Amino acid sequence: MNENIRIELQRLNELRFNRKHIDLKLAEFVQNDANMQEGVKDGIEKLKVFLVKTYYQSKNERLAPLHQMDLRKIVEDVFVGICYIKPGELFTSVSAKLAGRLGFDDKPAAITTMAEILAVLCETNVFDIYKLSKYDSMKVKHNIPLPQELKDFIRDSEYLPPMLCEPRKLVNNYSSGYLTHNDSLILGNGNHHNGDICLDVLNKKNSTPLKLCVEFISKYEEEPNKEFETPEQRDQWSNFKRQSYEFYTLMAEQGNKFYLTHKVDKRGRIYSQGYHIHIQGT
Repeated sequence: MNENIRIELQRLNELRFNRKHIDLKLAEFVQNDANMQEGVKDGIEKLKVFLVKTYYQSKNERLAPLHQMDLRKIVEDVFVGICYIKPGELFTSVSAKLAGRLGFDDKPAAITTMAEILAVLCETNVFDIYKLSKYDSMKVKHNIPLPQELKDFIRDSEYLPPMLCEPRKLVNNYSSGYLTHNDSLILGNGNHHNGDICLDVLNKKNSTPLKLCVEFISKYEEEPNKEFETPEQRDQWSNFKRQSYEFYTLMAEQGNKFYLTHKVDKRGRIYSQGYHIHIQGT
C-alpha cells in the first residue's frame, strides 16, 4: 500500500473515530433540532433564575465567571456532552467529564459548578438525574432521541486507533502526530507547559512502525485478569473485547502496518497512546 493511500485512510479514520469531530456533529444536531432548541431555551431561563440568586460568599465568587459567559453556549455544550453519557453513568463522573467545558482554571471549582448546572438543567427533561434506591448513588441518563448515524459515531469515537501513516513531526508541546488535530503532549489536566520535553525522542518513538501478530491473536482468545464482581463489569469486559477485535480487524485490513503516538507525564515518563492497541497494556 503506497503512502498516499495510507494518508487518505488515516484521515478517514480520524474523521470516523476522533471525538473532536463528533462534537461538531452533535453541536449541529443540538442547534438544528427543534426539540433540542426548546430544551436550550428552557435551560437558559432556568440558569438565569439560578444565577440571579444570592448565595454564600465563596459560592458567589465561584459562580461569578458564569455571569460573563454566553448562557446559550453553556447549555448547548452541556447537552452535547450529555449525548455521550451511557445510561446509568454516575452523576459524579458526568460532572467531572463535563467540567472542562466551562474552561475554568480551578478544576475542583469547575466540577462543583458543573454539578450545580446539571442539577438545574435536568429540569428541562433533556436528561434525568436519579437514584434507584434510597442508598444508591445518583446516576444520569439522557432522553435525547439521537439519529442512528450519530449513535454509531459516538460508539466509534471513544478511542482513536493507531496511525496508518507516519505521524506528523512534533514541533512544540501543543502538537500532534495526527493529521486533523493538535493536543497537549503533557498528560494530566493543568500540567501543560512550554518547557523542554525532548521532542526528538517522541518523534523517534512515533516514527517506529509496528504490526499485530495476527496468527497469535487468532489462536489465543483474550481473557480477563480477574473475576467479575457485578454484571456491569462483565458487560464492560465484553464491550472492550468486542471493540478490541474490531480494531485488530481494522488494522489488519488496512495493511497491518501502523504507528503509535506518545506523550509524557509531568515527570518526563513516556507513555504510548491508545487503549485497545498499544505497547504498555496488560
